[in-house]
Amino acid sequence: MAPNLKYEKALWAEGKDIVCGIDEVGRGSWAGPLYVGAVVFPKNCRQIHGADDSKKLTAKQREKLCTEIKKRAKAYSTGRAEHHEIDALGMTEATSLAIKRAVEALEVQVDTLLIDAFNYSEIDSIAVKGGDSVCYSISCASILAKVERDKHISRVPEAAIYRFDKNKGYGTKEHQDLIKKHGVSDIHRKSFKPIKVLL
Repeated sequence: MAPNLKYEKALWAEGKDIVCGIDEVGRGSWAGPLYVGAVVFPKNCRQIHGADDSKKLTAKQREKLCTEIKKRAKAYSTGRAEHHEIDALGMTEATSLAIKRAVEALEVQVDTLLIDAFNYSEIDSIAVKGGDSVCYSISCASILAKVERDKHISRVPEAAIYRFDKNKGYGTKEHQDLIKKHGVSDIHRKSFKPIKVLL
């Protein structure tokens, strides 16, 4: 079943007009930043056909949907936590920081956040289990975050050495082999167990 507007409609009915979907991408990556997407749609918007959890879509589908999301959204943004912030703060705090940055970058004042399975205390929010598969705003936020993160990690100076254009920093066999060959770079997350072992 595709994501729907059930959560958004319930909040709109309560008078909360500015409802923002939030999702993160890059949590399990061994390198680079964590990205958070934030998307606000107009009240009673029409859904974009094909919008779903970014992991279920091809890169081409995500790119096309991302363009459409940006056209139709009332507001959208991304926020990120850098690899060194993840190392210093831990993943939970780094995720909160990236959410804060994404929300602050929006051009609207948010009433409520709908977040994929994450508890965030600074703004009224609802943690939705499996949110990117069931909640429309969250699925769109996941697409936005995935497209922007993939674009970023593919362009960093280390990308050519570690094939980030292909693996996006995740621990694929090719990536592991390249780390063994070239060593750990500045952009790798030193607090991650596999990287600690290699160090």
